[in-house]
Amino acid sequence: MRVVGQVARAGWRAVSRVPDIDSALALLAFVALLVDPVLQHRSSGPSVPVVVLSAATALPLTARRRHPVPVLCLVLPLLLICLPVFHPNWTTVAIVMVLVFTVGADGGRLSSLVVGGVMAPVVAVAVLLTSRDHDVGGVEFVAYLALVLGALAAGEAVRARRALDREVSEEAARELVAQSQQRMSAERLRLANEVHDIVGHALVAIQVQATAAAHVARRTSGAVPPQSMTDIAATATEALDDLRATLGTLRAPEEPAPLHPAADVTDLRQLVRGVEAAGLVVDLQVSSAVPRTVPTAVAHAGYRIVQEGLTNVLRHSSARSACVRIAVEGAHMTLGIADAGPQRAGTPTGTTAGSGRGIQGMTDRAAAVGGVCRAGPDGEDGWQVQARIPLAGAPR
Repeated sequence: MRVVGQVARAGWRAVSRVPDIDSALALLAFVALLVDPVLQHRSSGPSVPVVVLSAATALPLTARRRHPVPVLCLVLPLLLICLPVFHPNWTTVAIVMVLVFTVGADGGRLSSLVVGGVMAPVVAVAVLLTSRDHDVGGVEFVAYLALVLGALAAGEAVRARRALDREVSEEAARELVAQSQQRMSAERLRLANEVHDIVGHALVAIQVQATAAAHVARRTSGAVPPQSMTDIAATATEALDDLRATLGTLRAPEEPAPLHPAADVTDLRQLVRGVEAAGLVVDLQVSSAVPRTVPTAVAHAGYRIVQEGLTNVLRHSSARSACVRIAVEGAHMTLGIADAGPQRAGTPTGTTAGSGRGIQGMTDRAAAVGGVCRAGPDGEDGWQVQARIPLAGAPR
């Protein structure tokens, strides 16, 4: 039923705006002006002046929709002339109702109020004063007044409904555009994340393997590893940074930065396997609650801290084993990376091949999600990294 009603209203709006309708209305008004006095027994037949005056009054109705207020201002004085000449009372009120309705529907709200406040009493009084023997009573006067005001109210209702329909249509169009933009942004971000996942993981693997190869060469032969290994690790790091910066341009300004490659327990175990291939034994202890409760952003920050911590061990420690512990304690995720070996002689403190920022890099990653990270000697010969990150992940 709702669809049928909408189709019917659309059909009526289309038909009512056909120019021939106004021409037919003008012809009908012309005939009514001539016939009305005869039906009220106030005239035996139209004379030439009556025909000419009726035609002059009805002709402007052909432009009532294009110029509603000027047509009303032109026709109303002509009707006021017609009333004392041949007394078309009913037709006068009917024509004024049509014009007032048109002003209310197609004009502005202010013009509708002015028309309603002025035209209705003017027409009613004019009909009263120009009637023969003043035979129009108070009831008829009120009826004429109510008819004109009712037509104005109906026109205002139509205007308001049209405005509402336009607003609904514009809102639907805006929503369609917004949905299209959202789909494009989502697809753009998905492609960026896909490329980051594939290429980013590969670059990280190259970085870790090159660092591990240099570490193995250093341990087995005691000699300085080939410069090419260090260059490969540095190039992989630089390429990964460039990749992130380039893919960042695919995001809309209001979109959050993609955090992929997304870190989880599976990614950590893959990272550990790559580190162990270099000869460093890693004891990875992950609480069972971590994959269920840790948000992606927090898990990613933790993954990067572990990655940089293990890279530090590979490059700067003489230890052959390291321990990684990740757990959920209340509203926080805690993690620790510890090794028992002393720092290799001649190694600069606070550097790492993983990010180029060392301890400061791990601290910044934790702070970005509202956490803290501290690194330093464990009180014996080893080194430890301790981080505590809120699960909410909000910057403090």
